[in-house]
Amino acid sequence: MRRRSVVVSTLGITQTLAWGSTYYLAAVFADPISDTLHLPHVWFFGIFSAALLLSGLLGPFAGRMIDQRGGRDVLAATNIVFAAGLVCLSFASGVASLAFAWVVLGIGMGFGLYEAAFATAAGL
Repeated sequence: MRRRSVVVSTLGITQTLAWGSTYYLAAVFADPISDTLHLPHVWFFGIFSAALLLSGLLGPFAGRMIDQRGGRDVLAATNIVFAAGLVCLSFASGVASLAFAWVVLGIGMGFGLYEAAFATAAGL
């Protein structure tokens, strides 16, 4: 029972961090990023929307990977993808590098938000 509560608590914390550093990041940093890159907001949110579309398109592949490897392994790998995407975002200096960063984050969102966490929790 104690192990289960530790795993569920850890999943909750990591999911909060994952959502906050990807999906909700756009709401907080849209203005500063757009201003710094001299980019219209519509471009920023268009790139972000493309990342969301990519994450949705990756859903079936992510599901198959979770079925094959288990949610825990996928979550661990996804944290590396999230970190790489955030590093790319921090170095973005134009539209192309911003788009690349959001592609990396979109891949991470496709594999690491909810689906893998629920699969991990269901395996307890």
